[in-house]
Amino acid sequence: MPQPVHLLWTSGWDSTYRLLELLLVHEKPVQPYYLFDRNRQSYELEVKAMDNIKSLLLKKSPKVASLLRPTIFKEVSEIKPNARISGQYREAIQLKNTGTQYEWLARYADEIGVDDLELCVDMVSPGFFKSYVWPNLVKESDGKGDNFRLRDDPDYPALRMFGCFRFPIPQYTKVDLQRMATEYGFIDIMEHTWFCHTPIHGQPCGLCVPCQVTMEHGMRRRIPFSSQVRSFVHYQVKPPLRKILKPGSSRAAV
Repeated sequence: MPQPVHLLWTSGWDSTYRLLELLLVHEKPVQPYYLFDRNRQSYELEVKAMDNIKSLLLKKSPKVASLLRPTIFKEVSEIKPNARISGQYREAIQLKNTGTQYEWLARYADEIGVDDLELCVDMVSPGFFKSYVWPNLVKESDGKGDNFRLRDDPDYPALRMFGCFRFPIPQYTKVDLQRMATEYGFIDIMEHTWFCHTPIHGQPCGLCVPCQVTMEHGMRRRIPFSSQVRSFVHYQVKPPLRKILKPGSSRAAV
C-alpha cells in the first residue's frame, strides 16, 4: 500500500471534504491528525463529530476501513517549543495578522518530522493567506489531483514556517466544496461536520469566528435561526447602540 496522506483533520467543513475526497474518490490511504485544546468548549463536539463521520464513512464504503488509519491525537500544550518557528511566526504576523494555530501546527509538523502535512485553508477570501502565502505557492500533481506547496524561495523569509505543509484545496470556497461534495455523492456526510468554537446548548453560537465565516461564505443554513439572531444583535445592533449611549453623548442624558 502507498504511503498515507498526512492530513490535519478537525471535523470541520474543509478538512472533512479533503478526507472524503481522498478516501472515496482517489482511494488513497489517509493518516489524520487532530490537535486539540481541552479548554476549548468545542473539543468534545469535534471528537464526537469525527466518530460520527467515520461511522457514516464505513457504512457508505466498507473498503475505507483499510485506507483510514486511526487518528493521531496531540494536545496543543504538549507540543515541543521551537524557537525558529516561533520567531518566523512573529515575523509573519508583522506582514498581516493571522491565527496562532499556524505557529503550533508548524511546530508539531517539525516535531513529528513530517514535511507534507496537508492543511486545508481557503486562499480565495481576503486575508493573510491570499495576500502572502498564495502568491508563493507552486502546484504539484500526482495524476489524480493537484496540491500546492511553498516555493523554495518565498518572497518573505517568515513564510518558511509554512514549508512543512501542503495545501490541497486553497482555490476553493466552502460553496465550491459543497457543490463538489454533492457531485461526488458524499454531501450527506459533510452535513455532520462541526465548526463552532463556543457552542451554546450544543448548537453553533453564531458569534465565534468560524460561525461568522460560515455565514459570510454562503453557508448560513448551517447556523440555527436563533444563533443568527444572536449574531445580528451582537454585531449589528449593539455596536451602534453603544456608540449612541456612551457616557458624555447627548442621547445618554435623555
